[in-house]
Amino acid sequence: MAKDGQLKGKEWYTVEAPEMFGGKEVGEIPASTKDAVRGRTIELGATDLHSSSRKYYFKVKMKVDEVDGKTCKLKFVGHDCSRDYITRIVRKRSKRVDEITRVKTKDGAVVRVKTICATIKPVGASTQTSIRKKIDEVMKKEASEKDLGKFVKDMFMNKVQSRVKKEVDKIYPLREIEIRKTEVVE
Repeated sequence: MAKDGQLKGKEWYTVEAPEMFGGKEVGEIPASTKDAVRGRTIELGATDLHSSSRKYYFKVKMKVDEVDGKTCKLKFVGHDCSRDYITRIVRKRSKRVDEITRVKTKDGAVVRVKTICATIKPVGASTQTSIRKKIDEVMKKEASEKDLGKFVKDMFMNKVQSRVKKEVDKIYPLREIEIRKTEVVE
């Protein structure tokens, strides 16, 4: 990256991750003023934020919330799975089931959670509907018991997905389940 002398009229601001990711420094961004930094959206790989490389396919979106001197604090606004990972989940002779759930966390944050799962064999419409209802029910229960930070941490640690899979497997066995996208709705 270019530094001070190479970008005239710009200052470098240090970017810090939210507390749910340890509050560590994740990079620097150039800007002409403090106001130009506020509101910027930054996309980082999950491996940059988390010590575990298990969720290498997550892209985390954060927005600059506050600027204190030369330090910018980020807030979590969502995540997305890489497209190549999603295509690997669904294989021949299985069924893709998607569910979009709007959940409210303990601290009042409203999050849109988009889930993808693949069954081990093709299933009918009624089974798909039952799977969707169970995913919706478990996601709402999981989110209502936790604040946003804990919910996101559990999602990164695969705890939310394993609880959902455990419940859905009672209806029909799943090959895989993943939260493919989250969006914090304001």
